[in-house]
Amino acid sequence: MVTFRGEILRMREMDFSKLKIAVFGDYCLDEYLWVDAALNEPSLETGLVAYQCTKREVFSGAAGTIAKNLSNLGIGTVYAVGYVGDDGRGHDLCNTLDKLNINREYLITAKNRLTPTYTKPWLIEDGKARELSRIDTKNWTPTPSTLEEAALQNLRGLVKEIDALIILDQMTEENCGIVTERVRRELAHIARFNPNLLVYGDSRCRTLLFEDMIIKGNEFEIPIEICEERAKIKPVIRTLGEKGLMIYSGDEKISIPGIQVSGQIDVCGAGDMFTAAFVSALCAGASLEESGKLGNKAAAICVTQLGTSGYVTAEDII
Repeated sequence: MVTFRGEILRMREMDFSKLKIAVFGDYCLDEYLWVDAALNEPSLETGLVAYQCTKREVFSGAAGTIAKNLSNLGIGTVYAVGYVGDDGRGHDLCNTLDKLNINREYLITAKNRLTPTYTKPWLIEDGKARELSRIDTKNWTPTPSTLEEAALQNLRGLVKEIDALIILDQMTEENCGIVTERVRRELAHIARFNPNLLVYGDSRCRTLLFEDMIIKGNEFEIPIEICEERAKIKPVIRTLGEKGLMIYSGDEKISIPGIQVSGQIDVCGAGDMFTAAFVSALCAGASLEESGKLGNKAAAICVTQLGTSGYVTAEDII
C-alpha cells in the first residue's frame, strides 16, 4: 500500500513541464456577474428591480476550463483546438487564454457562430453570496461542414506533436457544437490509428458515442455493465460524486473513495478539474490508480472555491 508520504513524493516526481496536450472541443466563456442587493433600484421605465452589478469576471469555460486547468498544473504546452465567435465574448475568451499562455494558433474565429457563454449572476445579500439562475447563450443551428473540416484539419496537424488529446463535447444539442457526429467519427479514427497517443473523451450527453478512447462519465451516464464491456478496449472512468469514482480497465476495477469537504461548495468545473489532473498524471507516467487519486484531490479542492470554475496547481494538490 502506498503511504500518504509516498503519494506526495510520487507527485513531486511527475514532470508536467515537457508535456504537450491538446484540448479539442467547445470553447465557452464563463461570465460571472456580482450583484449587490443593497444597491438595487427600481427601473423608471418598468418599475421592475434593476440589479446593480459591481464586478464582472470572465474565465475560459468548458474546453477552455480544461485548457486553463492544464496550464495552472504546469503542462508545458497546451493547445486550444476548436472555435470562438467573431464577437466581444470571443475576444474576452481569447484574452483569458492568452493570459494563461495557451497556444490558440489552432483556435478558429468563426464569423457565422456565436461564442457560447454561461452568464452566472451571484447575489450578495446580508453578507452572503448565492448563485442566481444562469443565462446561456449558444448556437441553435447545426455547425457548418466547412467549420467542422477546418477544426479537424487543425487537429490533424497536431496529432504527431502531442502527448495527449482531450475531447470535450459541451453542447446538449446534437451537431450544434464542434463535436458533431461527423467529427466524432474522425476522432475515433485518430484514436484508432495513433495507439501511442492518449485520447480521452468527455461529453455532457453523448459519452458512450465516443469510440476507441478513454471515456469519463457519471453514474447516470454510464451504466456498470457498459463500463465492463467498454473497458475491454480502453479504460472507463465512472464518477460517483461524493462517493469518489471507479476506474475500469480490462478485468481490473479500481475504487477510489470520495474526499469529504466542509462548508459551502460550488461544483462548477469539478469534472473538468478531474480530467486535467488525471490526464496530466497519466501522461507523466502515473498509473491509472495514481492518476485517479490525483484527479480526485484536484476536484475536491475545486468544489471549495466559490464563484469560479477552479484554480488548482500541482503544489495545491501536494
